[in-house]
Amino acid sequence: MRRLVQTSGPGKQLKGGALFIAIIVSIIVAIILLMFIVIAQFGQLSVSQLNQNTQLRLNLRSAFEIVQSKYFTEEQNNRWFKNNVNNDSIKITKLNWGAYNVVVCRTKNNHHILSQAGVFGTFMSADTGLMVSDNGRQVGMSGIIVLKANCFLPSGGIKPAFIEGQSYQGSSQNSIFIKKAQASIPMPRSEFIDAVTKQFDESVWTDSITSVIPPVLNQPFTGKTVVLNSTTLKLQNINIQNNVKIKCTNELEIDSTCVLENVLIICKKVKFKKGFKGTVHVIATDSIVVDKRCHFKYPSSFTLLNSVDANTNLKTINFDADCKFYGGLLAINNPGKSNASKVLVKLNQSSEINGFVYSSDYIHVEGVLNATLISGSLLLKTPSAVYENHLLGCEINPRKHASILAIPSIFTNQSKLVCCKKINI
Repeated sequence: MRRLVQTSGPGKQLKGGALFIAIIVSIIVAIILLMFIVIAQFGQLSVSQLNQNTQLRLNLRSAFEIVQSKYFTEEQNNRWFKNNVNNDSIKITKLNWGAYNVVVCRTKNNHHILSQAGVFGTFMSADTGLMVSDNGRQVGMSGIIVLKANCFLPSGGIKPAFIEGQSYQGSSQNSIFIKKAQASIPMPRSEFIDAVTKQFDESVWTDSITSVIPPVLNQPFTGKTVVLNSTTLKLQNINIQNNVKIKCTNELEIDSTCVLENVLIICKKVKFKKGFKGTVHVIATDSIVVDKRCHFKYPSSFTLLNSVDANTNLKTINFDADCKFYGGLLAINNPGKSNASKVLVKLNQSSEINGFVYSSDYIHVEGVLNATLISGSLLLKTPSAVYENHLLGCEINPRKHASILAIPSIFTNQSKLVCCKKINI
């Protein structure tokens, strides 16, 4: 009999198994290749996004450089304009905020937008500690006085004085720094005074106005300014930050339980209660009073802009004991108006002032003053008497913080802007 040929068996099974394995391997390889493609695509997108974010950050840096240069003009303020090398756009908004400026820089492309704000001033002088106008009279000195920068005093020279139980104890180097004063002190530029005055003018506001004060408010500078408007206020237990104006037409009292950061205060009179701590910018027309142990962080500013009224009393910025202040103190008599009253910045022997102090009329000099002080005259008011042309117990050393502090730009608009601090928004 003829033997039948076997058509199935181990050989056919082996061929079928090899095909199945090949299909499985092909699927695995396809999956792996697909994973590589997905990873590559994701990596490409990540790199592209990183490059875009990096470019936007560079745009922000460029925007801040532009606003600090002389090429930035009012026509460019608060307007979008395109980058010359790509489709990115930047917008720079510069606004007056107390005695300083707030600059908001924004940049965008087709998919992303970045923003950042900063408080800006100008360079602080390390060479000038005190400058008054020359009235030809002697300056009486009492207590321990240490001068570590040039002090421009009247041509009559100095004399020892005995005030409040203190006799003159001067440093051996004081004479090196005493220079002859000029006939008058520099005046604030009219543009600066106008910028401060306009912050009172409600007709130019395009802000969000409310009379209700929330317990917590953090308003970014990219949005509208929130204006809290009232006649008389006593603030307690609130936390308010950034793009907020507190406007009070009469008197404002701020308790130590308040947290205020970068807030602008516009009022007639303001008083900070004992122990207050914060960063504020104040514009007042009558007085700014600071109780004991208050701490005003950098950069803060007090601007007393004297108004014309029937009150002939001194308009004052007055510090009590154990206070610290970082920024600018300005008491200005508007040269375009004939005010009946004068302005005075009164410092305290146990307080520390860092930055810049300016008074059109009088300054009471005491305490630790890591600052440049400019005033029409010296006026010392003690509990028992008032002394003209006198200094009492002070150390004047603007060199200590001149390299790190920026002050209000009140004399010339040609001064290079310096960033005090950046604000995340």
